Amino acid sequence: MLRMSGKGEAVARGIPGDLYIRVHVKAHKLYHREGNNLVMDFEVKLSDALLGAKYTIKTLNEEDVEVKIPEGVKFGDILRLKERGVPGAGRGKTGDILIHVKIKTPTKLSGKAKKLIEELREEGI
Repeated sequence: MLRMSGKGEAVARGIPGDLYIRVHVKAHKLYHREGNNLVMDFEVKLSDALLGAKYTIKTLNEEDVEVKIPEGVKFGDILRLKERGVPGAGRGKTGDILIHVKIKTPTKLSGKAKKLIEELREEGI
């Protein structure tokens, strides 16, 4: 709720009252805010989690930023893009983008994929 002193309606021969403004912030489809940080969940293919990869995401300003997924990243790991979050008030520090890694596991496998995964299992992976 915002209050603007003296900006409201005045009664006859009176002074203007205060104007109150109620603000509703619509949730963003990708990010939620924690202080000055922007937090997002990000799904990574299983092969990219094992071998590493590069993805492109959009910041809140619609800027494309490359995210490096390190080899061996685990479900729940948090990747940080420094100073890409919300600017601090006044001289406050700009927040970061925090990327919570989720690993997308396939639900259907081809015969070839099953065979390759069986070979990986035999290797102890």
